[in-house]
Amino acid sequence: MRLGCLFLIALAALPLQAELLRLSEAQAQLFKNNLDILTAEAELRKTHDELDAANSAWWPSLDASASYSYLTEKNRIHLDMSSVLPGLVIDRTLGANDKADFGLDLSYPLFTGFSRYYAVAGRKEAAAGKQALLDAVKNRASLALGLLYFQWELSYKQTVLRTTLVEQLETYTKQVAAQREAGSALQSKLLDARARLQLARVDLAAAADQTDSLRREFMSLILAKDPSLMPDTAGTVSLDTQPVPKAVKTERPEIVALDHAAAQIERMRAALRYRHFPSLYGLAGLRYGRPGLNMGADEYMGYGLFGVQLKWNLFDGFRMQADDALLQRQIDFINIERTRVIETIVRTFELAKRQVTSAAERLSASKAAREAARALTADLKNALAAGTVTATEYLDALVKQAQAELLVEQAKTHKKSALLKLWFAAGKTLKY
Repeated sequence: MRLGCLFLIALAALPLQAELLRLSEAQAQLFKNNLDILTAEAELRKTHDELDAANSAWWPSLDASASYSYLTEKNRIHLDMSSVLPGLVIDRTLGANDKADFGLDLSYPLFTGFSRYYAVAGRKEAAAGKQALLDAVKNRASLALGLLYFQWELSYKQTVLRTTLVEQLETYTKQVAAQREAGSALQSKLLDARARLQLARVDLAAAADQTDSLRREFMSLILAKDPSLMPDTAGTVSLDTQPVPKAVKTERPEIVALDHAAAQIERMRAALRYRHFPSLYGLAGLRYGRPGLNMGADEYMGYGLFGVQLKWNLFDGFRMQADDALLQRQIDFINIERTRVIETIVRTFELAKRQVTSAAERLSASKAAREAARALTADLKNALAAGTVTATEYLDALVKQAQAELLVEQAKTHKKSALLKLWFAAGKTLKY
């Protein structure tokens, strides 16, 4: 019996509420619900917020202020004019005891030694790096998703095959039991059939447990809660139809993220170097208060003010050199990590290539073994009916055929998994 027919029989036996989950649908749920991906997305949004904060340095600052104070003594003026006019001494108080002042100031850094430019440039590199990290997290999660889905799919196929074997052995056991009652079969023949049936049921129960365990693990990965989901054994993406990558692509998210991290640090180093430049700030403001600029009056007065301020750090205790050296060490660490990642990817790629070749050979041999097992079972079935072989030989053939069918499915899964690992190592974005 062909494997496709077996799956149709198994599907017909499933509850009506069972829902097929395609790998593409599972990937969509993964991107929506996976906690690692959600964390990476939150980190990306954070870097965009930091970029917005850095861009705010290009805008002027508008500040309002108000103050009120009360003095126990008034302002006093004392002038001794006796040298001009003998006996002339001015000694009097001015204004009031309290002061009120309201202000509106507009300030803008006219020149900051290019610190604003490089601060924004560094934040842009950080945002690009976080985007690359998000892409890398998605691709790693997609690899784990695909490998787990293939194992879940294989476990389901294994359950179908073992279910079919149990059904065959049940049918055969019933036939032998009928023959034993009619006196045309020995008791040992019936006991042998029953023993093989029980062993097949044990294997089926183990396969069902494995399927359930993989289903729970898969649902945990995508945070799905529907207990009726099952793999779409007929709708999995065919990996054999796509070209096999021949080389490793270094323009991959993991490497791009490291490159942006190094570029961000270079922007920070540039900002450090321009600290040697002076900073120039401009200020324009409005004031309204009492007594204002007329200290002898007791009334509110409005006036404006304009000014510039120049700051130039001449010596910082060699802090700038120390910070630059620290940033250079960080770049060195990033370069080392970049080399390590590339070396790991190349080794993984070469290993995946060998696994693809080995899996193809294993699949070819498994298919040949399956065809031989099918032919042997068919011949022994006819020979058993003719009485030229024993029942034990026929039962052994049935079990071997089921094992051969399972080996083919295992080989297919092994090849798909190896191809998926090869694509990932090559730097391909996994899209199901």
